[in-house]
Amino acid sequence: MGHLTDRQSALIKTMRFPLIVLVLYEHSVRTYNAPIRLSLDSANLFHFFTEMISHFLCPIAVAWFFFFSGFLFYHNLQEDEYGWGWATRKWNRRVHSILIPHLFWNLLNVLMVLLVTWIFNRIGIIINSDQMVVVRKGLLFWFISGPIDFPLWYLRDLIILSLLAPAFYYPVKKWPWISLAVILILYIASFKIDFFLFPNFSLFSLGAWMSIRKDNFVVICRRIKYPAAAMAFFLLPVATFFHGSQYEYDTFFRLLFIPSGMITFLNLCDKLYDVDWHRNLMLKLTETVFFIYAAHEIYILGWTKGLFLRIFGQTLAARWISYLFVPVVTLAVCLALFYLLKRIMPRTLSFACGWRTVHSESYSKYEQKYL
Repeated sequence: MGHLTDRQSALIKTMRFPLIVLVLYEHSVRTYNAPIRLSLDSANLFHFFTEMISHFLCPIAVAWFFFFSGFLFYHNLQEDEYGWGWATRKWNRRVHSILIPHLFWNLLNVLMVLLVTWIFNRIGIIINSDQMVVVRKGLLFWFISGPIDFPLWYLRDLIILSLLAPAFYYPVKKWPWISLAVILILYIASFKIDFFLFPNFSLFSLGAWMSIRKDNFVVICRRIKYPAAAMAFFLLPVATFFHGSQYEYDTFFRLLFIPSGMITFLNLCDKLYDVDWHRNLMLKLTETVFFIYAAHEIYILGWTKGLFLRIFGQTLAARWISYLFVPVVTLAVCLALFYLLKRIMPRTLSFACGWRTVHSESYSKYEQKYL
C-alpha cells in the first residue's frame, strides 16, 4: 500500500505540467457560440475540432487542479491533529501559497498595462485601449470580480474554498455517503443553477472527501479505466456536437464527460509514469507550472497570437497553424522567462509563485515554512 501511496503523490506532481499545457490550449481560442453543423466542410471541421479540444477536453485540467487542492488540504492528516490549530496552520500556508501570489500577479498585471501603455504612447504607437479600460475598473475588479489577470479566478475561488475546507471534516467522517451524495447533487445541479462555486466546490470537496477517508484515487481510477475511457470517447464528441444548441445539451454532456475524461487522463499519465525520461522531465518541469499559469495571459499569449496573425494572416490554414502552435510558442516563452528569472532572482520568483519553485539551499527554510 505504501508503494501505491507514493505513486499517488508522484502522479500529482507529474500530471501538473501536462495539465497546464491543456490550460494554454483552452485559453488559445475564445468560445465561439455558433452551433456545430452537420457538414464536413473545412470551416465547420475546424470549428468542431477547436471547440472539442479547447472547451470540452481541456477543462479537465482545472477540474483536476481543484480536486488536487481539496485532496492536499487534508493530505496526511491524522485524526488527533484535527482542530483549530491545524486549520490555522493550513490557512497560514495558503496565505503564502495562494493569497499573496493572487495579489502579486494581479497587481503586476495592472503595472504592466500602465507601463506598456506609457511606453507605446511615448514612441507614438497606438495600441488597443481595452487593457486600460479594465485597469480603470478599480481594485474590486482587479482582485475579485475580474480578476484582471483572468486565469487567477481559480485562485480567487480556491481562497474561498480553503476557508470553507475545515468544515468538511466532521460531515465526511460521520456521514460519508450522505456527504458524497450532496457533492454529486451539487455537481449535477450546476447544469441549471448558475452559481460559480458549484462545480468547483464539488471537485474540491470530492478531493477532500477522498483524502479524509484515506482513499487512493489512483487505485479507484485504475479499477474503472475501461468504462471511463469508453464514456469519455463517446461523450466528448457528443458534447461538442451540441455546442451552441438552444437547450444547452452541451453543458449537460460536458458535466458528464469531465469525470470520465479526468479518469482517462490520469490513467494515461499513470502509464507514462513508467517511462523514465517522461517521468523525470515532468518532475523537473513541475516547478514551472504556477509561473506559466499566472504569467501567460499578461501580454505573452495575446502578443503571440498577434504575431501569428501578422505572419500567417487569417486564412483557414493560418488559423490551424495558429491554433496548434500559439500555445507551444507561449509555453516556450514562459519557460525561457521562468529559467531566466530563476537564475537572476530566485527568491523573488519563488515568492511570486507561492514558494513552489526548486531553489538553492539558502532558501530552503522558506520552502519548509510555506509549503
